[in-house]
Amino acid sequence: MDKIVSNTTQQEQYRVQKIALPLAPASFFAMTLGLAETGNAWRNATSLWNLPSYIGEILEALAVISFVWWLLIFINKWIQHRKAAITEFNDPVQSSFLALIPESIILVALAIHPYNTKTAIYFFWIGSVLNLIYGAYRLSTLWTQDRQQEQTTPSLFLTFTASILVNALVAGLLGYNHYGFLLLGIGTISWLIMDSVITQQLTVGGLGVKTRNFMGIYMAPAVILFVAYQVLSGETMNISIAYALMGYALFIFVTISFSLKWLKEQAFAPGYWAYTFGIATLSQGLSLFALKTNDYAVSVAAIIVFCLTNILVLGVVIGSVKLIMKGNYFPK
Repeated sequence: MDKIVSNTTQQEQYRVQKIALPLAPASFFAMTLGLAETGNAWRNATSLWNLPSYIGEILEALAVISFVWWLLIFINKWIQHRKAAITEFNDPVQSSFLALIPESIILVALAIHPYNTKTAIYFFWIGSVLNLIYGAYRLSTLWTQDRQQEQTTPSLFLTFTASILVNALVAGLLGYNHYGFLLLGIGTISWLIMDSVITQQLTVGGLGVKTRNFMGIYMAPAVILFVAYQVLSGETMNISIAYALMGYALFIFVTISFSLKWLKEQAFAPGYWAYTFGIATLSQGLSLFALKTNDYAVSVAAIIVFCLTNILVLGVVIGSVKLIMKGNYFPK
């Protein structure tokens, strides 16, 4: 009898282990951001070049699905692996990636907005408030907690700048312009302050091989600001400011392109999704600007970056599938 009970218990434990969710860092939410912004780029491209609209909607759907998947894994981590979750929350570098969660909620709101406005607005305000609270909390830890010099990486942009600028961008798209400009001020000023700190570290202390994909985050503030300003200013947009923001966004993009050999010293990993968000947002900004101007050069740049966006996203998807098939996608 005891042997039967023992076998039954072992079988139950085996089933639990078999369906156990994997353990993954919050940085994996970068997949949701990359897919969502590529979907947004396709939505703009549909208006600009009459491309098939269903491609953008498929990408948005995949972004929502990926968000649900990573959220389940994140919740499970706090339930089944609380020690690992607490360690991540307190880590000076990895904690920055927790800002991807409210940012993902905001982008999910934008993804579903054409289909259900009320639900989208509900999601937006949840993500927006969480985004600001977490950003303010993380800023306070810079004042109150000791940090090592090498812990200053582009990941800091996530909490104080990039996620808040995305917040501003979506606020403008949903019609909350005054609130959007408020967020734009927070994100832009934070960027100007943090950029000097991060650039100083990059030029003096460098960036370790295992964190090179953080450079995908480095270009995010410039490209998001370029898009957010266009959305919020609307018909009152100052063309000179828009060109200036576009110029810097393209400059950073080209600079990162020149660094490919250095960046590729880091083997392909899920963190490569960080690159897709920046370039997809740049594509979105250029196509939006091309719709507002008759500048041939802007249209050409929009086409080139849009094509590069799709090539990069496809490459990251293929690389991710290969890692999954090898069983190496999740950390062990």
